[in-house]
Amino acid sequence: MSLLFRILLQFSGLLAMVCFFIPASRAAEQAVTAGLVPSAGYVRQRIEDSASVLDLRKAERLALEQNLDLQAEVFTSQAAEALVRKGYGIYDPNLEIFLAEGERRDLSNFQFFVGPTGLDTRDFNLSLTRVFSPGTEVSLFYNNRRQNLFTEPKPAINPEYDTELGFSLTQPLLKNFGRTVTEQTILYAIKDREVSIEELRRVALDLLMEVRSTYFNVLRARDDLAYRTTSVKLARTILEENRARVAAGVLPPVEVLEAEVGVQSRERDRLDAERAYHDVLDQLALLLNRPTIPRVAEDRLGQPEVETDEARAFRTALKKRPELQALLRQSEKLEIERDINHNQTLPALDLQASYSHKGVGQNYNESVDFMPRSDLRNWQIGLNFSYPLGNRAAREELNRTRLKLKSQHAAIGQLQARLRNEIRQAIRLLDVSRAKIAAATTERRLAEEKLRILVGRKNVGLGTTRDLLEGEEDLARARTDQIAALADYNIALSGYYRATGELLEKEGIRLQRSEGGLTDQPFTMD
Repeated sequence: MSLLFRILLQFSGLLAMVCFFIPASRAAEQAVTAGLVPSAGYVRQRIEDSASVLDLRKAERLALEQNLDLQAEVFTSQAAEALVRKGYGIYDPNLEIFLAEGERRDLSNFQFFVGPTGLDTRDFNLSLTRVFSPGTEVSLFYNNRRQNLFTEPKPAINPEYDTELGFSLTQPLLKNFGRTVTEQTILYAIKDREVSIEELRRVALDLLMEVRSTYFNVLRARDDLAYRTTSVKLARTILEENRARVAAGVLPPVEVLEAEVGVQSRERDRLDAERAYHDVLDQLALLLNRPTIPRVAEDRLGQPEVETDEARAFRTALKKRPELQALLRQSEKLEIERDINHNQTLPALDLQASYSHKGVGQNYNESVDFMPRSDLRNWQIGLNFSYPLGNRAAREELNRTRLKLKSQHAAIGQLQARLRNEIRQAIRLLDVSRAKIAAATTERRLAEEKLRILVGRKNVGLGTTRDLLEGEEDLARARTDQIAALADYNIALSGYYRATGELLEKEGIRLQRSEGGLTDQPFTMD
């Protein structure tokens, strides 16, 4: 078999490989089966586990499980959940115990008595206080005091034990009235938690977009490297053929030099392709939080079709884009703050009531037994009114909140306009990407046909080495453009779903939330 015929077979295999993304002919399939076309899996890779194959689905799952930026956002959301649970602590009963013992000494100078006076005391007080949603504060108390007087003449009961059991109630009627004011800390924390959840969804959405883009770029770079490697082999075959023909006196020596330049040029392109391939592998490993990545699956870049509708896409984005939902939650928080600040402009009018029974005795048991007697009951009910004249602090705080709310509404409107613009750009990019694929496919077919003609001319001695190398370079460029167009289309399609906020849903990824809050791995894949 002559060297030129071997070259023709090599180029036939090369043409079969460049038909990678279109229906292949039977001859091309046979060339691949025969091993004339090197598989993309031949490329040397840094392999963590040779038995593990990383496809797009697995890359997405690993990113959701291991990416450090996403994990940091999960912890932030869990901290926001803790603030909500902390807020409900306002309804926890407050138990207070007071225990004290003391002594007071003095010197009295009265007409009927001159001498030292003194008092020993011992107190033990117990109270239980709780707040209720209307702002009501109820306190149950049980107070005990023992006092011993040293003053002469001493009272009839000495030492004296005083015991009191009762309750007190304070109910705001205007300012600080209502559940919204009482639970303001909880309501703020709930909105902050919702904002944090939307921020978590945004980080996951951006991460998924980046993983998909990087994975498509890995396929692009790997296929380009495989083609460049084959191109180097073919250039070396041509060099060997030319050297043999020059030695036989069939070709001039300059043909060898032409072939050597062709080999060096293609080796340089292969090194650039290898560097680009390993760079994008490193980027993917960083997204997956892995020092190395397993062998990438033999996936092929396709051209999935999608029907784009700007109006529908915009309506979807209004519901699903996490950035917009976060702004809406912040706006709702400001509305709560506005209502609370409006309440604070009202005068304070509080209903206050208390009721208790007392007991007195020479010992503790006597004082307790004395308490049920109705002649030592105590009660009080009344209103307490207060209002700062001018009330500028409360009024300006309300005005400040209203202005912040207007600013938030303007920001929401601006974001909605930006989302519409992103959707339009994504649709245009998809249309352009489709056109690029069609143009690159036609250009590749033309380059294939030209190369076939050049191989035939070279085989009969009518073509030069430069013509053949230039033809092969044109085919390499067309092939690279087609791969790039397919990768760009898939990235653009992911960008379209990113713009509408549907990317997580399209990939079957859901955010799970339970009563206990987010887990360390809140995202699940169908």
